Amino acid sequence: MLNNFTQYVFVVGRLADGQINMLGTAFIVSSDGCFSTPRHVIGDDPSGLVLLLPKISNISDYQDTTDNTCRYSAATILEVDPCKDIAILKSDLRLNWPFPKLGSFDELVPGEEIEIYGYPHCVTGRNVLTVQKAEIGSKVLLSSKGVKSKHAVINTQSRPGQSGSMIYSRRLNQIVGMLIGTYVPPGAGVVVGGINPHELNQTTQCISAHYIKEML
Repeated sequence: MLNNFTQYVFVVGRLADGQINMLGTAFIVSSDGCFSTPRHVIGDDPSGLVLLLPKISNISDYQDTTDNTCRYSAATILEVDPCKDIAILKSDLRLNWPFPKLGSFDELVPGEEIEIYGYPHCVTGRNVLTVQKAEIGSKVLLSSKGVKSKHAVINTQSRPGQSGSMIYSRRLNQIVGMLIGTYVPPGAGVVVGGINPHELNQTTQCISAHYIKEML
């Protein structure tokens, strides 16, 4: 089962002038080639979006960080929800085996373990699928433009490139959420040596996957 996850989670990037700039993480949400990623990862420019094909099929394989080659599939934006920071991408990729259903955080409780599948530091050129485990710290309602949505705070610090990571519950065998990013207190804008100290915390916000399902 774990090896299948190598084929569910991809790097999303942008092709320009023969170069691919890796933007973040995306994961497959339908057998006809739909992927989910945060809207802030792809921004407002729909041009040149691509999904980098996985380089491994066995999660135990060593991933060669010196290998800069890649294969990719073009992607287009199917739908965007800016309030919930969700974008659905469409590609020609197809999945030949069942993948976990989209669920939600509703059935999870604080303290329960979840798994995170994503590409930390891909924005700086590191194309390495990474598996992490963390606990649900709390379930919260967050508001954007007056619209409240269900999120979970997970007890780990996210890294650049992990936005869009799949949040998986092994107990439910469901994709329960998508990693959005590190919590930053309002008004925290002081940067020291290129680092915002307020971002050096141990919690990360993830949106419930049932909003992704509603967009399909």
